[in-house]
Amino acid sequence: MLSTLPRAGWRLQSVLGQDAAPQLPDRAQAADAVGRFLALREFRSRLYRCLTARPDALFELCDAILCADHAVTSLVQLSLEAPFTRGHGALYDALAVGGIDEEAFAALLTAALPLQPGGEAERAWIGEHDVIDDRLLESALAGLPPGDAAAVRQACARWRRLRFAIDATPYPQPDAECSPEREHVHHDACRCDGTRKTIPGWEYQFVAAVGHLRTAWTALIDVERTAKATRTSQTARQVRNLLRRAGAAGHTRDGCAPLVILDAGYSAAGLTASLAGQPVHLLLRLPSGSVFYGDPVTWPGRNGRPPRHGIPVTCCNDPSAAHPEPQEPLILPGTPLYGTVRVDAWRPVHPIVHGDRGWFKDNWHGELPILPGTVLRVLAEHLLPGAEDSYVDGVHGADVVAC
Repeated sequence: MLSTLPRAGWRLQSVLGQDAAPQLPDRAQAADAVGRFLALREFRSRLYRCLTARPDALFELCDAILCADHAVTSLVQLSLEAPFTRGHGALYDALAVGGIDEEAFAALLTAALPLQPGGEAERAWIGEHDVIDDRLLESALAGLPPGDAAAVRQACARWRRLRFAIDATPYPQPDAECSPEREHVHHDACRCDGTRKTIPGWEYQFVAAVGHLRTAWTALIDVERTAKATRTSQTARQVRNLLRRAGAAGHTRDGCAPLVILDAGYSAAGLTASLAGQPVHLLLRLPSGSVFYGDPVTWPGRNGRPPRHGIPVTCCNDPSAAHPEPQEPLILPGTPLYGTVRVDAWRPVHPIVHGDRGWFKDNWHGELPILPGTVLRVLAEHLLPGAEDSYVDGVHGADVVAC
C-alpha cells in the first residue's frame, strides 16, 4: 500500500500542475495508524465472540449506537442508522432473546484499558489523553512558590496507583407499572411532590477507570442493577471482580494497590469488612453526621472490662468542635481558586458498628469488628459558587492501610 503513494502523489502533482517533490508519509505515523487499526479489529472480533445469541443483530446495534449523530431517544430510530442493515423487528428480537457473556465482556473491557505497567509508554499516553481542561492545574499552582509547585507536578507524574470510581445512576420508569423489581430511586428531575426527589425506576451501578488528573476521561468496565438493600454486597462483589480481572489482564502494580473512589451513600464499615484481605484502598465521602473514635485509652491497674472505643472525632459534624489534634496537617497557602487549603488527618480511627443494621445484620456473626481507617478533612478558605462549605472524606483500607 505504501509503495503506491509516491505514484499517486506524482499523478496528483500533474493534475495540479505543481513541481514540488511528493511528501512521503511519516513511517512512524503510518506504523501507529496500522497498530491502532489492528488493535481495533482485534477488539471488535473479541466483542463479537462475547455475543452468544443473535450476535449479528446485537453487533450492528452497537455500531448503530456509536455512529448515531443524535441523542438516542427511541430504539426504532437505531434501525434507521446505516450500520444496522436489518429491520426494526430484528432489533427488538435481539434485545428480547439475544445473549451476552457478561464475564467475558467485562474481562474484555478491563483488558482493553489503556493502562501499562509503568514506563515511558504509559507516561506518554497520560500526557496525551489525561489532560486538565482550561489548564486548571497550572492556574492552581500559579500562586505557590516555585519549589512547592514543582513538588506537586512531580507528585502527579509519579502517581502510578490505578484509580476506579463506583457510582449509581437512576433509570426512571414511572409509567412502566408492570416492570419487575421497580424501586423509588433518587432523581433530580423527578415528577414527585415536595423535596423527596425520588421516582419509580431502576438503579444501575457503574465501575469506571478514571484519570490521574481532573479530566473527563473515563472507561466503563462493569455495570450491575442494584437495590438499596443489597448495595453493599453488590459493591463488594464488583470490587472483587475488578481486582480479579485487572490481575488477569496484567494491570496490577507492585506496592500500589488500586484506589476505589465512592461518593456518599455507601457504607464505609460494611465495605471495609466485606473486602478484608483484598489488595485495595477505599476512598469514601462521609455523611456530615459521621462520628469516629480513636484507640481506647487504658492504664495499669484499671479495673473493669477493657474499653473498645477512645476519644470521639466529630470533625464531620462541626469542624470547630473539640476533638483530638490531627496528625501531620497539610497546608497549601494562597491557592488562586480556594485560598488557603488545609488537609487534616486522623488515624487510626474507627466507627461504631451495629450488628442489627445494614450489611452486618445478615453477613456478620460473632463479635463485631474494629475497623480502623483514616479520616481526612479538607477545609478551604473560599469555594467556587455552588460548592459546599466543607466536606470530609474517609480513607479505609481492607487490611488496615492508610492513604
